[in-house]
Amino acid sequence: MPRTAEQPLRLAVLGSGSSGNCVAVEGPDGIVLVDIGFSPRETRRRMELCGMAPASVRAVVLTHPDTDHLNSGWKKAVGGLTGPRLLVRARHAETVRGMGYDHTWIEEFDGAFDSAGIRFDPCIMPHDSLGSTAFRISVGNRCAAHATDCGRASPKLVEFLAGADVLLLESNYDPAMQRASGRSPYLIDRIMGGRGHLSNAEALDVARAVDRVQPLSALVLLHLSRQCNCPRLVEGLYAERAPELHARLHISGQHAPTATLEPAERLHHATLFGG
Repeated sequence: MPRTAEQPLRLAVLGSGSSGNCVAVEGPDGIVLVDIGFSPRETRRRMELCGMAPASVRAVVLTHPDTDHLNSGWKKAVGGLTGPRLLVRARHAETVRGMGYDHTWIEEFDGAFDSAGIRFDPCIMPHDSLGSTAFRISVGNRCAAHATDCGRASPKLVEFLAGADVLLLESNYDPAMQRASGRSPYLIDRIMGGRGHLSNAEALDVARAVDRVQPLSALVLLHLSRQCNCPRLVEGLYAERAPELHARLHISGQHAPTATLEPAERLHHATLFGG
């Protein structure tokens, strides 16, 4: 997509999966990282591969404090980029402090906020006991949406994501592979029981519903399970069930960044779930 001189908004998934998750979002006044599931050194390396300057990072926004979204290497690297704030949902702040992160680095949020000229509108997702946070990410009339560790698909989730031009959405597991994985019944139930992750089919249903409200220019799938999913399986699912989305599909991986995407300017889509 062509880069815009006025009100830029571009993003790249630096990596996503069971071992680490991070998305770099560049706005008018710098870069915000959504999750920091990789070490500081690896995060810098991947940003540079995308043509993004680590020194431009202004903040880190945390979806939730699981270790694949908050790498322990950052405990000793506060200010290692340019001293960005760690923006944490209020319900997660105590957990993050208890993990050993410097309390002076942490800034709490509950509702919408702005960082680096980018607006973040949050929505709580039913993931485990404390939940995860989905975001609408916008600059002017350019909007992307990010949702991972969603728990389950719901009309609320579709309504919140609808109107984004670029959608980043988890597609964690294939049910048959999950059941045959040899994992403990507890873990399988946790993932599939409505407070864990979206399956490939659930993610596809959400993406199609969002696309029907207003067509997406790009769909980026996140957090594919290393053990219980396969990119070729996902490709085949979209080719068969959603060929209209297949041409706009990007599947993120654990080991390399995606292409950089820039949401197009479009009419604002009002949502009932702004926070």
